[in-house]
Amino acid sequence: MRRILFGDSEPHIRLLCREELEEEGYEVQVAGSGGEIVRLAESFKPHLVIMEVLLPDMSGLEAGRMVKGTTKETRIIYFSHGHPPKDLSAWGGDAYVLKTSDLEPLKKTVRYLCELNSSRH
Repeated sequence: MRRILFGDSEPHIRLLCREELEEEGYEVQVAGSGGEIVRLAESFKPHLVIMEVLLPDMSGLEAGRMVKGTTKETRIIYFSHGHPPKDLSAWGGDAYVLKTSDLEPLKKTVRYLCELNSSRH
C-alpha cells in the first residue's frame, strides 16, 4: 500500500483529503505544519507528500526541500492557491495542483506519481 503524507494548515481540508485518499486505497497521515511534515516524513517514510505552500511555521517549499534532502525517492505535490513556483524542481517538487473544491485533479496527479514510483521499483 502506498503511503501519503498530506500537509495543510486547515483541519477541514486535512480531513477531507485524508478521507478521499483513503477511499482511493492509500495509507494517509496528516500534518498541520511544515515542521510536522518534516518530522513525519522521517518516521512514516511516505511514497508521496502533498502539501500547501503557505504553512504556519515555514514555507511548504522549504519543508519540501528538507524532505527531499532526507529521502530523494519521495515524490512531492504542492497543493496550493495561486501560481506554482518558477522552478518547482529546485524546491523538490514533482507537481503542482491548484487547490480547489474539486479534488479530481489532485487524485489524478497522485495516481500518476504513484504509478511512476511503482515502475521505478
